[in-house]
Amino acid sequence: MLPVVLIRPAIPGDAPAIARVHVETWQTAYRGQVPEAYLASLDIGRRTAIWTEIFRENKSITFVAEIENKVIGFCSLMPSRDEDANKKAIGEIAALYVSPRHWRRGAGRRLGERALAEARNHGWAIVTLWVLQTNTPAQVFYEQLGFVLDGVKKMLELDGHDLPEVRYRRML
Repeated sequence: MLPVVLIRPAIPGDAPAIARVHVETWQTAYRGQVPEAYLASLDIGRRTAIWTEIFRENKSITFVAEIENKVIGFCSLMPSRDEDANKKAIGEIAALYVSPRHWRRGAGRRLGERALAEARNHGWAIVTLWVLQTNTPAQVFYEQLGFVLDGVKKMLELDGHDLPEVRYRRML
């Protein structure tokens, strides 16, 4: 029997656990897509400081997935950061990551569904998100949640490397 996954609003005290999941997931999911030196440089302490600041700024809504009181994933939702977006009508999933040890067990789907429900509660009509163009597994995952490519692309700059991203959109 699979353990019970609880989805709950994140609190500032979750910053270290979120940072751990964030770094672990990047180092696994983006291997071969993001420069190795960048992945190796990711640091849980620095990422904890970033998440502490995110909680302090209070510009996003973050949910965590946990099993037996241990955070195994998170999802962050906010008004769209895109220049072409009506911030009152469009939300954005800025991050959705699950620890690699817990992939394909439903936690990511539940986090995504919770974020979509929260977006509806905020009155947003659309939710967007950005995915590396080379990240086929993530694209398949988001398509299963009802997202579709909308044709918009941009470049993510990491340590002097430009990585193409594609935007997905879902009507609510």
